[in-house]
Amino acid sequence: MAFLPLKNLRFRKNTSKLSLLLACLSIFFVLFLDFTQNSFLNAVESQTYDLRFKTMRGSIPINPDIGIIAIDDKSIAELGRFPWSRIQYVKLLDRLTEAGVKVVLFDAFFPETENAKVDKAFAAALKRAGNVVLAVSYKHDPDFKVTGETISIPELQNSAAGFAHINFFPDPDGINRRNLLVIEKDGKFVPSLGLAGAMFALGERKLEVNTFDVAFGKRQVPIDLNRLIWINFAGEPGRYPRYSFTDIVNGRIPANELKGKILFLGATALGVYDMRVTPFSGNTPGVEVHAAIADSIISQRYVSQTELEGLFDIAAIMLLGGLAFFLTTRLRLYLALPAVLLLMACDIWVDYQFFLAGHWVNMVYPSLAAIVSLMVGGSFRYLVLERNAREMRSMFSSYLSEKQVARLEKDPDAAKIGGDKKEVTVMFTDIKGFTTFSETHTSQEVVTRLNEYLSEMVQLIERFDGTVDKFIGDGIMVYWGAPLAQPDHAQLALQCVAAMMLKMKELQTQWVKEGVEPFTIRGGLQSGEVVAGNVGFRGKKMEYTVIGDTVNQAARLEGTAKFYGVSFVVGEKTYQMTRDTCKYRELDKIRVVGKQHPTIIYEPFVVASTNDEQLRERFAQGLSLYHERRWSDAKKVFDVLATDFPQDMPTQIYLERCGYFMQNPPPDDWDGVFNRTEK
Repeated sequence: MAFLPLKNLRFRKNTSKLSLLLACLSIFFVLFLDFTQNSFLNAVESQTYDLRFKTMRGSIPINPDIGIIAIDDKSIAELGRFPWSRIQYVKLLDRLTEAGVKVVLFDAFFPETENAKVDKAFAAALKRAGNVVLAVSYKHDPDFKVTGETISIPELQNSAAGFAHINFFPDPDGINRRNLLVIEKDGKFVPSLGLAGAMFALGERKLEVNTFDVAFGKRQVPIDLNRLIWINFAGEPGRYPRYSFTDIVNGRIPANELKGKILFLGATALGVYDMRVTPFSGNTPGVEVHAAIADSIISQRYVSQTELEGLFDIAAIMLLGGLAFFLTTRLRLYLALPAVLLLMACDIWVDYQFFLAGHWVNMVYPSLAAIVSLMVGGSFRYLVLERNAREMRSMFSSYLSEKQVARLEKDPDAAKIGGDKKEVTVMFTDIKGFTTFSETHTSQEVVTRLNEYLSEMVQLIERFDGTVDKFIGDGIMVYWGAPLAQPDHAQLALQCVAAMMLKMKELQTQWVKEGVEPFTIRGGLQSGEVVAGNVGFRGKKMEYTVIGDTVNQAARLEGTAKFYGVSFVVGEKTYQMTRDTCKYRELDKIRVVGKQHPTIIYEPFVVASTNDEQLRERFAQGLSLYHERRWSDAKKVFDVLATDFPQDMPTQIYLERCGYFMQNPPPDDWDGVFNRTEK
C-alpha cells in the first residue's frame, strides 16, 4: 500500500497560475480594443454620452445673457418668403445697436450681392454696430485641412467685427456631440461661432491654440488632438430665450430686455432646414448648438477627454476586469453575477460623478472588461475549479460532513491530498461483547442492530465535523483535523465522545423496551501527527486515510479500555490539549506492545455523574501513594474506594498491584510503568 496523488494534482497546483494568465489575457484583450478604438464600441460609448446628458443629468441652468434671434415661422409669415432682403438685417442691426447688445453672431453668410444700394446699407449697419460676427463655411478633407470656403461678399465681410466658422462635425451616427473649436486657414485660426461669441462676450479678440487647449485671456478651453471640444449641452431645444426676428425689427421687444445680450441669429423654422441632432433632441436648431458652445465656454462647463482621462480608463479596465475575474472564480455564478453587476454599477456611478465634474471617462470598456472576465472566469471555474470541487465532493461526501464538504469545495487545495503531514485526533470505537451478541442472535437481528447503531454514531460524528475513515466490523475509525485543518480537533473529538455516550444510553433504554439485549461501546483517542493522503492502487481502488504512530496508539488505547474496564481511554497528547475543558482521572503509566517509551493514559469524564468528583479525587490520592511506593497506605485507600465503587475495575487493578508489590517490591530504579503484554 502506498500514497498516490490524484492524477490531476499537478494540474491543480498550476490552476492559480492559469487563473492569473486568463485574467491578464481578458484584461489585455479589452485594453487592445480600447487602444485600437473599436468603431462599434466607440459608437456604444457615444450613446452613453447621450445617456449621461438626457437620462442621468437632465437640464442645467443656462447663462441668462445668451439669447437667440429666431428666423421663425412668425417672422416668415410677416416678412415674406425667406431669404429676405438685406434691408431687414439693416433694420435689425439698428434696433440691436440702439438696445446696446454686447455681440450679434450670424449663423448665416451672404455670398452673393443683392444690389449695390442694399449691400452698401447693410455694410454701413455692420460698421455702425461694430459687434457683429458673420459666418463662414469651409470644405475640408478627413484631416480637417481646408479645401474650399463659402464666405460673405468682401464688402460685408470687411465691415463686420469678425467672422467665425459654422461647420458641424457630427459623429458617424449623425449626432452632434463635438465642435471643431478652431479651423486653420492660411496659417491663421478661425474660431467657431460659439467660441467667437464667448470671446466677444469676455472682451477678448486674440486666441492661442495649443496641443490640448485653446487659450484667450485667462481662459483655457480643453480640446483633443483634432482641436475638437465636447459640447456640454444645457438641455432640450428652446432653453435659451428666443426673440422673433420680426418682433425686434418692428420694435416689439423692449430695449432693456436686449441690453448686454449675446445674441445668436439663426433659423428655428422647420422649413428652413437648419435642424441638428443632439443628445437631447433630434430637432435642435443649429443656432442653439452654437449658443450651447458659447455658454459652456463662458460658464467654464467643459467636458474634457484628455490623456488624464485616458489613463483613468486604463486603470478602470484593469481594476474592473481583475475584480470581476477574482469574484467569478471564487463565487458561484448566482453570487458572482450580481457581484459583478454591482461592480459595474459602481463604476458607472463613478463615471457619472466624473462627468458632472467635467471629465468624460469611459463607461463601455471597463464594463466590457468586467463582462469578459465574468465569462472567461466563469468558464474557467466550471471547467477547472468546479471539476476539482466535484471530484472533492465525490471523494469525500461519503465520509465528511456537509459543512466540511462545502469548505472543501470552496478551497480544494486545503486538503492537499496526496500525502501530507497533519495534526489530528484519531478515535477507535468498538462494541463490548459484540462477538457474544452476534452468537446469540440471528444474522438479521445482528445486522439490523448494527446498522441502527452505526447510523446514529455516524450522524453524531458528522455533527462534530469528524471524518469517518472506515468501519472495522463493529468498530469505527474516526479522525479530526484532516483533510481540512481543524485547530480544535481534540475538543471536537471529546465533544463527540460525550454525545455518543448520551446517545448510547438512549439506545440502551430503547432496546430494553423492545426486548433486545443492549450493548455498550468503548474507545480510545490519541492526538498527534499523521500522514494523510490517498492510499491504494491508482485507477482501481483508492481511499483517503491517515496512517502513522498516532493511529496505532489510538487503536491500542481502544483495546486498553477493555483491560481497565472503562468506556474510553485518552492518550497523553489529547489530554494536554483538552485538560482545561474536560475532567480526567489518570489511569496508569504504561508501555504498550511494540513501544519503548511509556505513556500516561487517562479516562475522560465527559458525561457528568453524581460521584465522579469523589471517585477522581480519592483515586488520585491512592495513585499518588502508589507512585511513592507506599503500598500499604495506597492499598487502604483503594480498599475503601472498592467498597464505595465496587464496579470500578481500575480500583480493583490497583488493589491487586499493591498486594503484589507488598510481597514483591519492584527494583529501586522502578519508573512506575506497567508493561502491557496485550494489544
